[in-house]
Amino acid sequence: MMLDELIKDVQKSLFVSPRSASQYILKKESLMEYVNTTVLSHPQIVHLIGGNTFSMVRDNHSNHWGFMANVFQFNSYEMLVRMVPWVYRTYRAHGFSFDYFPLELETWKQAVGKFLDASSADEIITVYDWMLRNHGKMISLSEAPSDATDRYPRLAKDRKVFLSHLLAADFRKCLSMANEILQQENGQELLYLGLIQPVMAEIGRLWEQDEISVAEEHLATSVVGRILAGVYNQWPMPKQPSRGKAVVTSAPNEFHELGGRMLSDILEADGWDVLFLGANTPAVELMKILRKTKPSFLAISLTMPFNVDKVAAIIATVKESADLSQTKIIVGGPAFHWDADLWRRIDADAWAEDPHAALKQVNQW
Repeated sequence: MMLDELIKDVQKSLFVSPRSASQYILKKESLMEYVNTTVLSHPQIVHLIGGNTFSMVRDNHSNHWGFMANVFQFNSYEMLVRMVPWVYRTYRAHGFSFDYFPLELETWKQAVGKFLDASSADEIITVYDWMLRNHGKMISLSEAPSDATDRYPRLAKDRKVFLSHLLAADFRKCLSMANEILQQENGQELLYLGLIQPVMAEIGRLWEQDEISVAEEHLATSVVGRILAGVYNQWPMPKQPSRGKAVVTSAPNEFHELGGRMLSDILEADGWDVLFLGANTPAVELMKILRKTKPSFLAISLTMPFNVDKVAAIIATVKESADLSQTKIIVGGPAFHWDADLWRRIDADAWAEDPHAALKQVNQW
């Protein structure tokens, strides 16, 4: 399989030292200014970006720097291989030409060579050269159909109906379906993992393919949030939490919170006393809560891979705090699906692929 071959290739052929990664991070402003100026002054830029705005190009460059900085810091080349086809697919659907990416990558190479010292530049340019050599394969992977396994096939028709109601912003019909599924055996698992999670993944895919707008994506997320609140009181909650205290949060600069919210509900139903902090929790404020409550564990949800370093910084701070020596840390969310070993590199105690796997892990602790 092409994807597996590329992952094996990068893992044995690419490496960036901590020193070189630090230089790339420290030179952010110079790198960004050079890339923005050079790319946006290209004579074919309007054609290459499909009539999109220059601000969208600048946002892409900022996200590129943040993502690559994390790839270099943690030598997460599996994440690189898995993320690039997603970027190609998403920007192509929004009108960008595939020819835009070699221009961008060549410009990053020039910037790195201009602003980093020779040895650091050589290490990082090797990565950009690898990306350029495999540009055609990344296009092929971006166009390949998903091979995701349906763990709850009997809900396939329900998901289609639920999705149609969600896109119509019909809260009442969505809530009615949620209540029906909730009454089934293992209703909470079916609702969260069999219905809501895959439907929201499809919402994300529709945005990637430019079939719905950002506003429609946000509206769907809002409706699902209301549904979770609407069914919350139906969980068979213990009269008193008995398992201990837990803190669940999204990473700083992370605005996706549904995964963390679902985990919080599942933990509470199992007897945990949960503090759910929601999206974009500042690290300083998170540490205040942790020192005040001293939970048994901290769960951090992360969707966007350019925020891995922020999670790593939180973990390091917790580990260095004597008063939190008993607090375990579990991470989850799509960012950790890109690289099976990333959680170990940032020194988390565990990783869970979904809320029920997280529940199993924390109860083992």
